[in-house]
Amino acid sequence: MEDANRYIVVFRYTKKAGGYHGIITWTSYPSEEEFIQAYTPEMAAYQEVVEKGITQERAIELTRQTPFACRIRAAKQEATDSDGNFNPVIFQMEVEKAIFAEMFDKDRLF
Repeated sequence: MEDANRYIVVFRYTKKAGGYHGIITWTSYPSEEEFIQAYTPEMAAYQEVVEKGITQERAIELTRQTPFACRIRAAKQEATDSDGNFNPVIFQMEVEKAIFAEMFDKDRLF
């Protein structure tokens, strides 16, 4: 199914993506053909397809299923530079974003 002439694909980061493993995202493409061209073996190594050809509402529903532990691992990844140095200030900010996302996704914010 296409949503407003867009081809929507939901991805889940794989173990190869390090701290982002398990994070669920979605992207829209102009067409299925453009998605097929863009989804290279290199991309597939880092992001597996969860569902494709879906509505935006379904994509949002799927991204809301990202486990909280995955959000925290991603926060740690964001707070760690390429040399392996951990920045606790960045980590705190990223954890706050993860908590907000979790609350929003679980409809606990409002």
